[in-house]
Amino acid sequence: MKKQINRKVFLQQMAVLSGGVGFGLGTVTGKAFGQIPAAHMANVEPGKILIIIQLAGGNDGLNTVIPAEDDLYFSARPNIAIKKTDALKLDQGMYLHPSAVGLKKLYDQGQVSIAQNIGYPNPNRSHFRATDIWNTGSDASTVIEEGWAGRFLKTRYPEFPISLAKHPMAVQLGSVESLLFQSDQGGFSTVFEDPNLFYQLVSGTPSDSDIPPATLAGDELGFLKQIAAASVQYAGVIRDGATKGKNTIAYPTSNLGRQFGIVSKLISGGLETPVYLLNIGGFDTHANQLTQHANLWKTISEAVSTFQVDMTNQNLADRINIMTFSEFGRRVNQNGTAGTDHGTAAPMLFIGRTVRGGLIGANPNLKALDSNGDLKFNYDYRQVYSTVLRDHLGLDNVRSQQIFNSTFERLPIFKNSPDALPEAITMELIAPWPNPASGYTLLQYGIFEEATVSLALYDLQGRQLKLIDTGLRKVGSYSVNFDLQGYASGQYLVSLSTSRGARMTRQLVIQ
Repeated sequence: MKKQINRKVFLQQMAVLSGGVGFGLGTVTGKAFGQIPAAHMANVEPGKILIIIQLAGGNDGLNTVIPAEDDLYFSARPNIAIKKTDALKLDQGMYLHPSAVGLKKLYDQGQVSIAQNIGYPNPNRSHFRATDIWNTGSDASTVIEEGWAGRFLKTRYPEFPISLAKHPMAVQLGSVESLLFQSDQGGFSTVFEDPNLFYQLVSGTPSDSDIPPATLAGDELGFLKQIAAASVQYAGVIRDGATKGKNTIAYPTSNLGRQFGIVSKLISGGLETPVYLLNIGGFDTHANQLTQHANLWKTISEAVSTFQVDMTNQNLADRINIMTFSEFGRRVNQNGTAGTDHGTAAPMLFIGRTVRGGLIGANPNLKALDSNGDLKFNYDYRQVYSTVLRDHLGLDNVRSQQIFNSTFERLPIFKNSPDALPEAITMELIAPWPNPASGYTLLQYGIFEEATVSLALYDLQGRQLKLIDTGLRKVGSYSVNFDLQGYASGQYLVSLSTSRGARMTRQLVIQ
């Protein structure tokens, strides 16, 4: 469902896009945003790019990352299990689908991390509802009309929609706008299937600055006008980027291969878009799964591995990470038509040169299934999203908590992610920001199990200079603006400790 843009905000944006035409709303300037303290803005990394591949239909995780040394797997799937001798060996008794040869090569190079058993409590098995849950970052019982990426992009582009960024804020390859990029300020994505056709479609089309009527239909019209206005602005930028960019290697002729080829040209052509959404369907494998699933993973593997080679050739690979997701996994047991029905937990893949590489988390436990006979999830999918936002896109933990309305421990997906799985982590102290600092610095920490904490400043000889924050803290994220007046320039230590004996220290430089 598309999110309706607020009428007043829409009219403000139309005034900007139409060259400052007034609608009686008063002048809007950048001063309102300039008054936001820098420490409370998102600490994002502008050069990093996230490419999301949606596996539409519900990917069968057990036949993607295969427990081929577990007899229970073969018992549950006598006709569709993939033999150990055919599969591609990974680690800890798990194997990759035999069609994913290109992905296996990247895995061996340390460029693929696989998070196992990702899901959420009380999973929904409806394609539509489950897709909305994954797109919005909600729990099963909460309906949200904003996408998690849309909420992130609000922190990245705080002046939207009053002022549009120079380059598209998000790009979706397809024809139907995803809920993923919606926000209470409108949609952040530009949607098209071909850059040149998109340019031809809107080329020469002026922004429509007529005021929509103050009715429900007028609000819908306003939403459509907001999309059209952004399309007009970005059509030329996208066309120019695709023209300037290049592919250094021939891409597969599949639809996904074509999508990756377009993204490659846009990135190499200079687009500063941070998030892309690609799509491949056909994963609703209720019948005759073996052949269909093999073709799908062959398509993904070829497209992704070609893209990685292309980006490496163009010295762009260090900026980019690819993430897969699907609305649910499949049932453990095969059905009567050589397929699988809607299930629960499944793996997610992360491809890039900044990932740690390898398997994350325990293998699927086929002995301890839920009451429906489905896999239990080990890690919440919002832990994954939070990790991606923080460790790849550079978002601070306070903003991450606001996006998901909860604190989630990160997973060891990237090289700069925590070394251990969440079970071994009870707290997290973020590096002070700014650092070096003068005047004040923002100290942020997260607590993953209730404890009494002490946040203190020490000199390099280990002497405590200031107890900054202390008390019983519930699970959550906390921040303290620490006044640095009275402290000499030099190096200090900020330490967070808990009543359970845990301690974490960060260095602070005062100018």
